[in-house]
Amino acid sequence: MRNHSMAIKPQSLIPASYIMLVFCSFFSASLSADIHAATEDRLAIAAMLAQYSYRWDSKDSSGFADLFTFDAVMERWREGTLVENSRVVGKEAIHQYAKRSHEGRLADRQTRHHFSGLVFLELTSQTAVTENMALITHQTAEAQVAFIASSGIYRNSWQKTPNGWRISKRILFTDSFSGN
Repeated sequence: MRNHSMAIKPQSLIPASYIMLVFCSFFSASLSADIHAATEDRLAIAAMLAQYSYRWDSKDSSGFADLFTFDAVMERWREGTLVENSRVVGKEAIHQYAKRSHEGRLADRQTRHHFSGLVFLELTSQTAVTENMALITHQTAEAQVAFIASSGIYRNSWQKTPNGWRISKRILFTDSFSGN
């Protein structure tokens, strides 16, 4: 009687090994491309966030507005409540807000937005949500040293557009400490 064991012959492993190698290579290349794209998106968003500070602090109102989508929203919150009259809707309204601020209440001072601690709360190929800490300083001609004007956390929602990543919603949660 012949022994019909279930042993696999080495010759039959070659096609299976080849298929597995091709599958793993395809999966690895696809995963590598996804990681590469996500890294590029993170870097592009971080670069746009840096431009937020430079454009605002150099009083480039038009350039600042260009960081936003057409229907973007800006808000400021304090102690869990939307600050009255702080909601600005639309790129043109954001431009006008920046222009009024730069030519009015900020005309006599140098502002600096010091951003740190950028984290990605969400990231897809088309949208993202980030948070970063902010320390905002002002310096007037009379002041020897810049002083802290505000601090808080920015939460930005991002949208990928034909012109790159743009802010679709910007919320500043200003710091307030009640001692609890």
